Amino acid sequence: MNDLATIEDNLSRLGKLYTDGDEKQKLVISSLLEEILSCKNMDDIHLQIDKMDEATDLPNRTALMRDISKLQDDAMLVMLHINQLEPIKQLYGFKMAREVIIDKSNKLKEIITEKEVTLYSLNLQKFAILIKNRTLFEKYLSILQYYIFNNIENSLFCTEDGEEIISDFTAGISYGNEHLHYMANIALQEALSLKERYKIYENKSEDMSSRKAVLSKHRVYKEALHDGRIVPYFQPIIDSKDASVMKYEALARLELYDGTIVTPYDFLDAAIEDNTFEFFTRQMMQKVFQVYERNSVNFSINLTYKNINSQSMLDYIKNRLDKYGGDRITFEIVETEEIDDYEVVERFINMVKLYGSKISIDDFGSGYSNFTNLIKLNIDFLKLDGTLISKILTDEKSRFMVKGLIEFAKSTEIKTVAEFVSSYEIAQCVKELGVDYLQGYYYGEPKRALFYGLE
Repeated sequence: MNDLATIEDNLSRLGKLYTDGDEKQKLVISSLLEEILSCKNMDDIHLQIDKMDEATDLPNRTALMRDISKLQDDAMLVMLHINQLEPIKQLYGFKMAREVIIDKSNKLKEIITEKEVTLYSLNLQKFAILIKNRTLFEKYLSILQYYIFNNIENSLFCTEDGEEIISDFTAGISYGNEHLHYMANIALQEALSLKERYKIYENKSEDMSSRKAVLSKHRVYKEALHDGRIVPYFQPIIDSKDASVMKYEALARLELYDGTIVTPYDFLDAAIEDNTFEFFTRQMMQKVFQVYERNSVNFSINLTYKNINSQSMLDYIKNRLDKYGGDRITFEIVETEEIDDYEVVERFINMVKLYGSKISIDDFGSGYSNFTNLIKLNIDFLKLDGTLISKILTDEKSRFMVKGLIEFAKSTEIKTVAEFVSSYEIAQCVKELGVDYLQGYYYGEPKRALFYGLE
C-alpha cells in the first residue's frame, strides 16, 4: 500500500473510532487528526522529525513502544507536551522552535540520572519519560512537580538577542505494564483540555480492582503492624574528612510472612490513610531504641510534623528518652510545607535537647524553605535534598544550589549531610563543595542491624 493510501486508510479508521468512541477517545483522536491535518508536506515533516531525533539524540516513539512491550513489572510513563510551540513557530520561525525543543530536551536529560529511567522524543511537540523501577515513581513525580512545573527558569528560553521566550509543559501520567502509552495520552489530553499542569490516568472500569488492591495493601500493612513486622534497616552516614561512620539512619521496612522486605513506597500511604501512622512510628522507634541500647554508636530517627504535633506521640518519645537516654539520637524532621506552626517544632526541639539529642532537617532545599524560621530553631544538621545531589554532576544550577545551601549552613554553624551519594564522582564533588557528611549507596545500602554489626 502506498503512503497516500495508508494515510487515507488511517483517516478512515480514526473517523470511525471517533464516531463510536467515548469522550476520552474523542479527545485523543481529535489530537491525532489535528497533527495529521497540519502536515501540508509529509516528506518535509518526516525530514524535520528525523532531524529533531538526531539533534535531541533521543530514542523515538518506536523505541518507546518496543520498551513498553518488554515490560514485566509495573512502570510509570510521563508524556510531556510542549506548550506555546505553535505561536513560537509563527512569530520566530521553525528554526527558533527547533532550538526551543532542543533546549527542552537538554533540560529533561539533566533530571534523569538512573539507568531504569529513559527519555524519548515522540514528535516535534512531545517527550516521554519511562520509569521502570517502582521505587523511583515518587521521586519522579516530585521532580515533575518541583523541577518541571514550579521552576520558572526551566520554562524560559533565551534567544541570541537576549529575549526570553516562555514555553512550559503539560503532562499526562500513567502506571502499569499494559496500554501505558494510550493511558498517558488520554491523561495528557484531559490535562490540556482542562488547562491543568498534569493529570494521572484514571479508568473507572478499573475502580473495583483498584479498590481491592488498596484494601489488600491495607490488610497486609495492618497485619504486619499487629504482628510486629515493622522493622528498622540502617544506612551509614559518613564523615567526609576521614570516611568513618558518624551515625546510622534508621529506615522503616515491612517484612512479609515469607521474609520478603517491602519499602515504605508500598505501605506508607496505607499507614497515613488508616490513621495508624503514630502506632507505626512507635513500633519503629521502639525497635531502634532496642538496637540503640545494645550499642554505643549514634542513630537517626525520622519524624514528621504530624508526629511532633501529636501530644500522645510526644509523651511516648519522652517516655523512651527517659528510659534509654538520647545523647546519641538525632531526630530528623522532614522539611515540608506542612509545617505551619514553627512553635510546635521549637517546643519539640527544646524537649529532646534536654536529653542531649540532636536535630536534623531532612530534604532541605526540596521545597520553599523558610530560612528565617529555620535559623531561629536550634538545629544541628541540614540534610540536603537528594534530587539536587543526584543532578550535581550534570546540572550547574543544582551544583550552585548545593554550594549556596552549604555556605548558608556554615554561616549558621550547622553541619550538612548530602544524601543520594551513589558514586565516587558525586562524593568527590560534594566534598569539594564543603559538605560535612555523606550518605548513599556508594557508602552502604540500608541493611539489617546485623549486617553492620549492630546486633
